[in-house]
Amino acid sequence: MADQTSDLINLVFRISRLMKPQMAVTSGIMHLSIIQTQTLIFLHQSRQATMSDIAAYLRIELPSATSLVNKLAAQKLVTRQADPQDRRLVRISLTKSGEVLLTRAIQDRRQKLARTLSYLTDREKSDLQHILTGLIDRLTAKNDL
Repeated sequence: MADQTSDLINLVFRISRLMKPQMAVTSGIMHLSIIQTQTLIFLHQSRQATMSDIAAYLRIELPSATSLVNKLAAQKLVTRQADPQDRRLVRISLTKSGEVLLTRAIQDRRQKLARTLSYLTDREKSDLQHILTGLIDRLTAKNDL
């Protein structure tokens, strides 16, 4: 049993490394890491967020979130605005360029992942979906405690 768990751990790390290039976004001269892409997705879904919201969503420390947003702002993908109700708060939102790049990034990532999944049979896809859904359900239930 311990050997099987060890083998599974190694497989998870290996698949993570192999999938990393497919999850990153490269568009012309712009390259976004997975965490930068996830930040853009979060901002797209929430429309505006504080630095604390971003840090909590990504489960990173506030200084790391600030550095991340600074890099996205330097690329003109996000903008900072003072909250009209509370000047101490800064709201982060996507720029038009950020929206356009995110749309292209999502399409590109889906195509890359679809190509990878095309190597699996329908049965293997079904099994993988069942396993991943079960794992997500258990992890979600554990985090909700």
